Amino acid sequence: MPGHGAGMFPGAQSQSQPTLADVARSAGSEIVTVVEMPADDQQAVAGSVLYDSTAAPATFPGAVALAIGLSLSGKRLRAKVQELKDAGYVAIVYKTNGKADTALRAAARDTGMALFRASDSVPWNQLAEIMDAAVIPHRQSGRTLVDIRPGDLFDLANTVAAQAGGAIAIADPDQTILAYSTLPDQPIDETRRRSILRLHVPHSEQTDKDYRRVHAASDALDVATEDPRLRRTAIAIRAGGAVLGSLWLLERADHHNEDANRILREAANVAALHILHKRTTYVSNLTRQMDLVKPLLFEPERAELAAIRLGISAASIRVAALSVWPADAIAAETLQSRLRLFDTIRTACAIRLPSAVCGLSDGIVYIVLPQSTESSLQFQRGALLKIVQNARRLLSRPVLAALGAAATIDRLAESRVNAELVLSELVRNVVEGRISADSDDVVADDDSLGSRLQLRQIASSLTASGQLPGTHALRIAGYDERHKKSFEETIYAYLSCGGNAIEAAKALDVHVNTVRYRLSRVHALFGIDLDDPETRLLVWLQLWATHNQ
Repeated sequence: MPGHGAGMFPGAQSQSQPTLADVARSAGSEIVTVVEMPADDQQAVAGSVLYDSTAAPATFPGAVALAIGLSLSGKRLRAKVQELKDAGYVAIVYKTNGKADTALRAAARDTGMALFRASDSVPWNQLAEIMDAAVIPHRQSGRTLVDIRPGDLFDLANTVAAQAGGAIAIADPDQTILAYSTLPDQPIDETRRRSILRLHVPHSEQTDKDYRRVHAASDALDVATEDPRLRRTAIAIRAGGAVLGSLWLLERADHHNEDANRILREAANVAALHILHKRTTYVSNLTRQMDLVKPLLFEPERAELAAIRLGISAASIRVAALSVWPADAIAAETLQSRLRLFDTIRTACAIRLPSAVCGLSDGIVYIVLPQSTESSLQFQRGALLKIVQNARRLLSRPVLAALGAAATIDRLAESRVNAELVLSELVRNVVEGRISADSDDVVADDDSLGSRLQLRQIASSLTASGQLPGTHALRIAGYDERHKKSFEETIYAYLSCGGNAIEAAKALDVHVNTVRYRLSRVHALFGIDLDDPETRLLVWLQLWATHNQ
């Protein structure tokens, strides 16, 4: 795969590049831990690369591999590490996700590869920025604020930190950490350490008060620290009258930079442009892809043209529909939150399902899966499960995934509708306790959900044609309402229990004689012969549809 973007290209002069030892110090143990370091820790580092473990790595001397899809076990693990080494890579960044990394560490020692173990809770795009930022300060010296590429907040934080002589953090108005400096030997206190670990400032009344003061102030101001040896200064980042965030400097009290306030004022102005650029670019890139996918899924007459623009030419395609649970959790949130769901899934898809494309509509993320043969279905289900598990960890909430039936491009809307029906049934199963939201059963299709989904589709069709709720169900419900009786639930329980009165009584928590008495009155009251199998089927279907709307 090509370089991540901030790293240098192969062939750059190594004397301007940091060493493995430099990067280990700069990255910071709060986010990545050095677990293996070769004896030659002076190897040059040129940049970071997103690594697809299913493909041969591109040659990139001095690269750090961000191993998103790397399995920590398997017969080919040693060979994959050797492939990276042969392609010029000097380090691997990986996550354990609760699994043992013994085999990977042994392979790294054998090949002389450095290993950085990342915190499972830190998003991969954040790790990519951190590793790039760890390279930038060494790669370019004497940088000014105008040298920074638009939107690169980590580069900005490092540049300001170098000018001010302290540690920099950039936060949004909600106290989420957007970026922080990664220069070696920076001052750090407990607040900064916990903020970096959580990517959010620890909540307290004093912290809230400090942020309100900073946002209200027109210039940089001092903020109290818990350590008298350290000094903290902050300034609001504004665009017009709107507060976009704040910029925080932590320095040693006995090494205070007299120009710190001026540096922060200049940096805040530049930071506003970078935040706006990053926000605009992020939203526009995602919405552009979503705009391309929507015709494919929702406008059959434009589907073929949309497929050409997206590079999809497979004869058989599936649509997967993914959503957080409960569904109203995402609907009530901001556009930025919904885009984070989309981007989290899209990033995971780029590694596990590289030929897929993603879209977002009404809080549902759609994944278009080309080449959906029966042999590929199990692979796609397994990949979706990994994607769901990853999103669940990053978003701290359950995510459900439904696979639609395979279809041709011109009938892809049918696969989408099928996926939506499966997703709706999956949600019902979670709500009603048949499936745990934290289990592996949260990835489903028609077959895995069994007959319940097909029954619901039959009931929906009969309802639309006026055949349901049906005369039997209406007559029973009307009688119960007028006479305050419970014949409907008794008959439904009896039929659902295969005509077993004892099991029906257990389900209803009543005496079996009560069930038998009510059943003896059914023919006289409603003209229903429960001994006739066709009548039993019809009555059960009508009552099932009533109970499963």
